[in-house]
Amino acid sequence: MKPFLSLLTIAILTSSVEGAVAEGENLLVNGRFDAEQLGFPEFWNPSSTKNVIYRRNGGPEGKKASIVLKSDGTVPSTISARQQGMTLVAGETYKLSAYIKTKGFKSRYAGLIVHNSGWFSAIGFTKLPADSEWTFHEKTFKLMSSKNNEYGLAMFACDPTGEIHFAEVKLEAVSQRAREGSTSQMSIAAAPRLVPFRPLLNRIPRANPVMTFKFYGPLSEKRGDYECLITTGGNPIPPQTIPVDKDGTIRARLAGFPCGDYSLTAVMRHRETHEELLKTVFPISIIDVPTIDRTNIKQLNNLVAEVLNRPVAANPAAQTFNFVNPRDGWVFVAFTGGKPAPGLSVKIDDRDTVITATTDRLEAFRELPMGKHRVTVSGNKAGARLIVRSIPEIFDYPPCANSRVPENGSYGWEFMKKHILYAVTTLNGGALPGEALGEAKGLGLKWLANFGVGPVGDPATVRERMEKHAGMTKPQYDGFTSDELFFGRITIGNYSKALWLLHNPENRLVYTWIVGKPSISSLHTDFMSACLNISRGRGRLLFEAYCHPQADQKAAAAYLDDKIGETMRRFNAFFPNAAAGTGIIFGNFNQIPIISLEHDPAVDFKYYLDMQVNLVANDPVFKNLATTGYWGTYYGDEEMVRWSFKLMRHYAVEGNRDMLSARYGFRYNPGLVINGDFADGMNGWTKSPAAEGSIRTDKIAGYGKNSQGRWGAGNAGDTVCVMTRRAERPNRISQTAHGLKPGKAYCLQFVTADFKDVTGKKYNPRRYGIRAELEGAKVLGDKGFVHIDRRNTGRYKHNNNVAKINLNRIIFRATSATQVIGFNDEKAAAGEELIINFIQLKPYLE
Repeated sequence: MKPFLSLLTIAILTSSVEGAVAEGENLLVNGRFDAEQLGFPEFWNPSSTKNVIYRRNGGPEGKKASIVLKSDGTVPSTISARQQGMTLVAGETYKLSAYIKTKGFKSRYAGLIVHNSGWFSAIGFTKLPADSEWTFHEKTFKLMSSKNNEYGLAMFACDPTGEIHFAEVKLEAVSQRAREGSTSQMSIAAAPRLVPFRPLLNRIPRANPVMTFKFYGPLSEKRGDYECLITTGGNPIPPQTIPVDKDGTIRARLAGFPCGDYSLTAVMRHRETHEELLKTVFPISIIDVPTIDRTNIKQLNNLVAEVLNRPVAANPAAQTFNFVNPRDGWVFVAFTGGKPAPGLSVKIDDRDTVITATTDRLEAFRELPMGKHRVTVSGNKAGARLIVRSIPEIFDYPPCANSRVPENGSYGWEFMKKHILYAVTTLNGGALPGEALGEAKGLGLKWLANFGVGPVGDPATVRERMEKHAGMTKPQYDGFTSDELFFGRITIGNYSKALWLLHNPENRLVYTWIVGKPSISSLHTDFMSACLNISRGRGRLLFEAYCHPQADQKAAAAYLDDKIGETMRRFNAFFPNAAAGTGIIFGNFNQIPIISLEHDPAVDFKYYLDMQVNLVANDPVFKNLATTGYWGTYYGDEEMVRWSFKLMRHYAVEGNRDMLSARYGFRYNPGLVINGDFADGMNGWTKSPAAEGSIRTDKIAGYGKNSQGRWGAGNAGDTVCVMTRRAERPNRISQTAHGLKPGKAYCLQFVTADFKDVTGKKYNPRRYGIRAELEGAKVLGDKGFVHIDRRNTGRYKHNNNVAKINLNRIIFRATSATQVIGFNDEKAAAGEELIINFIQLKPYLE
């Protein structure tokens, strides 16, 4: 086909018309309180960051988000979280609902209410008990009058003590006139849009050439009063005038087009007056879609299908095998058997030699179009098997970038060849120095640059920056990823416009990092369509599935279903078969003190990461998922990095369904050490203080976040054990670990710091005098280290008011089923107050 420009929106002629809200639609924006990677939910205005608290999993069943108003009563005031700017219809019927919970709550006036302009009148829920579990409240009411028909909603409490929690807040227009006349902040996002819906613009099948669009926009009249005029450049069929369905669907029938590229112009106009509402132009392609015979395709899990598994005869003559790739995407090719003959050649479609006798592991990854393919094996002199699997794209950010904890060793190309390249297809950011670039290209890998979107202001400026970026201009790159967009921000619409305008003559890949869940149909469906249609339908939405650990495995499973499962369900609900263009990208960063998802020392993050990848491999909602992998490899410790790609190999290459952790004896809660963060005081620990009061627990606000890098962990890590060194003898704490397996390797980690440095915000890095005792264990000295955090340059130049920690790691081989784990401050100077927490003991991956 001829070179093809990316999508282009020509003009929006007007956005002044207004229209009804749907039955059951929430007039509040973000009533679910979504706020991934944000401190507080967008569209909600808190009166105080101290007393108005956001809890990501604080709602009913521990899955929904909540907003909490909390006060100890020491400062009389009104605290609130509010949303304003709604236009409603006085005298009409509305319904307010929410989940509410109270705990030791008292207030002279509090609750959840809809109020008029100036808050002269209000209606809602204000008679609430002092203590209650999550309770669903619902009220249908006639709306009071208000100046200029302006209204707001408030969660509030006047002079409170205790806590009041809110979740799933919803305001609905019930009566017909209420629906016709109501608007909200949603109007910010409600400019008229005509969104390509299904199929993708460059994937219109000649056998069924129907292109479906969705029209979104505030129409003051019935949708039936509008029509869409479709014209196409360079084709023989006449223009089409298409009615608009009640749900905004428009179906353009393109019968008679031969395969090729075309320009489609769509004009939304009034059916009788022909007044134009908007005009858009899209490039489209009519293609022949191969018929897929699935007879010989064996689906192994959601991600992998075996398409060929045949014996290869011990015959150097050419042997040919056929297979069908069930989708546009990656395949894994493996030649298994004994030592290959020097002249071995495995070639795909008679043009791409993917395996020779010198190929590592005798395996290869290749990206192939959907349909029939042929593999030719030549030069084989021993019995073998040829295996081909359809696999997802497997993503790694970033290649050849070393850990900021140098004791982990190099993560360079040689490390990657050993631990990563056997389970990766696409690299993002980082570097490919020296011979690495040529070798990566020889392996068929893709390399994407990283484009910092920055403030998403003028779409034309964003587009211009994209077109000049290295990912679009440098020959070593196959495209770029846009870092990053948020469903919770209205400016996402500017990014969508930039994509529709993007000039991409070489059809390079454009992938978009996205945070959160879609919630605004017009704005977010347009965004998803732009992201998936870019690059002639090869664009990707990369969802940042950076998952926070929970207290136990049951809670973790519920959290993952909401965090990842519900996101995919929403993606598919907003855009047909969105999974086929979506990447679920997990966080494998667990490196204290840099940035770590490993918040809880009681949890083995290896098992938790296994749960995450296992979910996408098995849950039907992830069927047809295009991409998976990791962001943050250089922020993972060496064990986690190695484990991460073992998981990718297990699920995304081999197609397994079982938990890989079961093969290694890993558990979510190893249970070897309890209360490693001293959140429960000294419970579980035996104290041997040098003097009365020389061992105590304390809480230092922000210590876990600021000094240890526990990302998004709230106050986890703020509780510590403090040892005050006495001249006469050291302090000691200990507990006995049970259930170890003799001969197995274990990792003991703990974090130490200086109490006065931390509380005084003093930068004074050094080796602190707390040491571990592991009597009888066989310590593997080449595996452990003490990392002294000294960062205060570059991006960390403002860290001079943050106290630095020591990350202590000891790898030992158990010699018995029990092991006393002890810590003392013998090496501390007299009078030093040293702190310890994040004491973690877990099996080590050798």
